[in-house]
Amino acid sequence: MTAMMNQADVERQWGMLQYTESKREEGSEMRAALNFYTRQISFADEYTLTASKEERKKMIRNDELPTLTAVITSDLDRRDLYRNQFLTAIDDACAEAAYQVKQQNNNAQDDVDVTDLVDLVSQAHSACDSWFTLIASRDVEEAIKEVQQLNKE
Repeated sequence: MTAMMNQADVERQWGMLQYTESKREEGSEMRAALNFYTRQISFADEYTLTASKEERKKMIRNDELPTLTAVITSDLDRRDLYRNQFLTAIDDACAEAAYQVKQQNNNAQDDVDVTDLVDLVSQAHSACDSWFTLIASRDVEEAIKEVQQLNKE
């Protein structure tokens, strides 16, 4: 009985998270696009452990090999982390740019310190690059062929 209640609670929380995320997507086309790609991912029933030979031996001896569920969860969490870092840096860069414009208009100064803005754009680029490196090169090649085929039609 307790297990059924726990499962129902997990499903309720999942539904709430999905609803909240869909509302966030309404306000951000980038969030919606990144989430759409992530929702399209299908995972295999196996994974390749990329740890060193010594680390693999240790994990096997100590019965510490990650489960398939843990690997998938880790992958999805990483995608969400990079997405959130990217979106936060973009939001912060927009706010910083608006602040700099306001300061420039109010003070009519010639010198504008864009150090923070450049740093924020760099953070956004880094997070975006990290997110895209999670896409298999095979998938990128397939997508390029699809677009090229559409352009020929």
